[in-house]
Amino acid sequence: MFTVLGAALVAAALVGIAAHYVDSTRQIVLVAGALARVLMIAALPGTVLLGIGLGPMGAAAGVVVIGVALRTQLPLLRHRRRRPDSAGTPLSVLHANILLGQADPDAIVALVDEHASDVLTVVELTPSAHERLVAAGLRRRLPYEYVSTAPGGNGTGIYSRHPMSDEERHDGYITELLSARIGTPTGPSPLVFAVHPVPPWPRKPEAWVRELAAIRQMLEKIPADDGPVVVAGDFNATFDHKRYRDLLGHYRDAAIEVGAGHLATYHADTWYPPVIAIDHVLVRDGTVADAGLVDLPGSDHRGIRATLLL
Repeated sequence: MFTVLGAALVAAALVGIAAHYVDSTRQIVLVAGALARVLMIAALPGTVLLGIGLGPMGAAAGVVVIGVALRTQLPLLRHRRRRPDSAGTPLSVLHANILLGQADPDAIVALVDEHASDVLTVVELTPSAHERLVAAGLRRRLPYEYVSTAPGGNGTGIYSRHPMSDEERHDGYITELLSARIGTPTGPSPLVFAVHPVPPWPRKPEAWVRELAAIRQMLEKIPADDGPVVVAGDFNATFDHKRYRDLLGHYRDAAIEVGAGHLATYHADTWYPPVIAIDHVLVRDGTVADAGLVDLPGSDHRGIRATLLL
C-alpha cells in the first residue's frame, strides 16, 4: 500500500515536471502546467511513502524527482539583486481582475491609496463597474483613464496618475487589450499594456495559444529605443507554462525579479487559498524594487502590485 500510493504521488510530480518543460497545445497538458507546482509538491509525501515501502532505493528515487522539481522552481526564488548604483523613475503599478465587474470598488480605491499607485490596470471591466469605480473616487486619485468597457469579462481599463498619450486598442483579441504611454513628470514615459488573453480551459485552448503568440510578437516588435514598457494583466498562464516563459524574452517578471516565489492569484474566492499564479506585471528597461499580492473583495482573483524603477 505504501509503495503504490508513494509511486502514484511521485508519478503526479513527474506529470507536473513534464508539463513545465513541454511546449504543448493540448488542453490536458496546459491544465497540468497551471497545476504543476501542486503536482510537484506531491513528490514530498510520495518520497516518504516510497522509503517506507521500498527502503532506501525507493527514497532515493523520490529524492531525484524532488531535485528535478526544485530545479524548475528555483528561478522564482532567486532574488536578482539590484546594483548599488541602480536608480530610476519610480512607478507603482497595481493590477486587478475584478470578476465580471463584481469586485468592491471602495476596496480597489483603498488599495490605490495604500500603495500610492501611479497606474491601475483592470480587466473584466464592465460599464457599471467603471461607473462604480468613478463614484468611489478613483478619478480623484487617478484622473487620467483609457477604458474599453464591455459586458461579461471582456472589458479592460488603464487608469493613471499622470497624463496619457498614444492610447491604442489592439485588434485581434477576444477580450480588450489596451496600451497607453504614461507621461511621468520626470524621467522616461513608459508604454503600459493591460492584457487578458482568454484561458485555455474550459474553452478550447486554440484562442489562448494564438493570443499569447500575438502578445509575444507585439512586445518583441516594440523598438529598443522606445523607452520602458510595462505589461500588466491576467495572462491565464503561469511560470510553468513554457509559452509564458518564452513570452518574457527581454521582459522581467516582477515576482521573479524579487524572488517572491509563486504569487498565487487564483482562485481567491474558495475556502482554500489560491494556488495558481496567472496575474503578472512585466517590465522592460527597468528594475523591480518590490512586488506582492493584494486582496480584492468580491473577485475570484487576488491583485498584484509592483514598484518599478524605470
